[in-house]
Amino acid sequence: MIAASGLGARVGAFALADVTFTVPRGGYGVVIGPAGSGKTTLLETIAGIVPQTAGTLTLDGRAAAGLAPEQRGLGIVYQRGLLFPHLTVEGNVMYGAADASFARMVADRLGALALFGRRVRGLSGGERALAALARALAPRPSILLLDEPFGALDPRRRARVRREVRALHRELGITVLQVTHDFTEAGLLGDVAILLDGGRVLQSGEPGAVFRAPASPYIAEFLGAENVLAGEVRVLGDAAPDVMPGEPSTTAGGHRAIEFRTGALTIHTVGDAQAGDGHAVIRAEEVLLSTSEGTSSARNRFEGTIAEIATLGALTRVVVDVRGTPLVAALTTRSARELALAEGQRVWASFKAMAVHLC
Repeated sequence: MIAASGLGARVGAFALADVTFTVPRGGYGVVIGPAGSGKTTLLETIAGIVPQTAGTLTLDGRAAAGLAPEQRGLGIVYQRGLLFPHLTVEGNVMYGAADASFARMVADRLGALALFGRRVRGLSGGERALAALARALAPRPSILLLDEPFGALDPRRRARVRREVRALHRELGITVLQVTHDFTEAGLLGDVAILLDGGRVLQSGEPGAVFRAPASPYIAEFLGAENVLAGEVRVLGDAAPDVMPGEPSTTAGGHRAIEFRTGALTIHTVGDAQAGDGHAVIRAEEVLLSTSEGTSSARNRFEGTIAEIATLGALTRVVVDVRGTPLVAALTTRSARELALAEGQRVWASFKAMAVHLC
């Protein structure tokens, strides 16, 4: 278990401040943030490499402030591996391992066993990553800290090694905290997502919840939401068509029918937002396109003109100009071809009321 409350640390002019989050025992936490946000500094503070200057840090129920790095029962893997250059891969993996057979098993599962006779200086970046992961897991740490551990691996090997690390984490009951820039990886691996920027935690929680309900427009844009619209929130009364007869707070647990006005558009949603200025977030994959008006159960349906089409492999992004407001839709390239989409074409963009998040 890793529990930080008001944690602070400083490296030169940079400071972590008031960092608070919890990764439960045996959980898998992911730290996401832009370059320079303090992700590596956070891992090094937990490891005891960077001194803690404020707050509390608890590791498996023990206060970490008085513990030397070697007393914390954790392993750490840096992005560059940082192997011992004078040792072979086997020497690196066996360093600190209490059980040689266990260390060999871990190395075999990660793909590092075949490298045991190699010198470190001749390894590729991906091979260094495999050796570093095996070395960190060989002592069976109770906590594992990972700083972009899969970045040097090719896509095929990355997926396989990622699965093995997740499997070992579950089998051994290790608490993991991993830094990543890959949002897909965060969703696949994490039980807890921690969004860090400028040395502070902006939001934390279950990854799906963080991605679906970002706490601010900045977070929404950082997490890849392409439709972040500024406008005005208007809470509708009991007579709204989305509201059952009676008091909304009783019939809908406080969720009310809401209109969000941005430019010439009025978007319908449901939530507990307060009236006034705000932002609406609609993920591009929630926006459906049609070349005919037709009928749809989606609460929001707008006619517009395709302004831009961008295809990258199996994914196509389409920007639709709806009365001066751009809406971005993400669909498979196959679907885009079947619809025969073209710039300047008239289309209908639709999305459900529940696809709109207000912040």
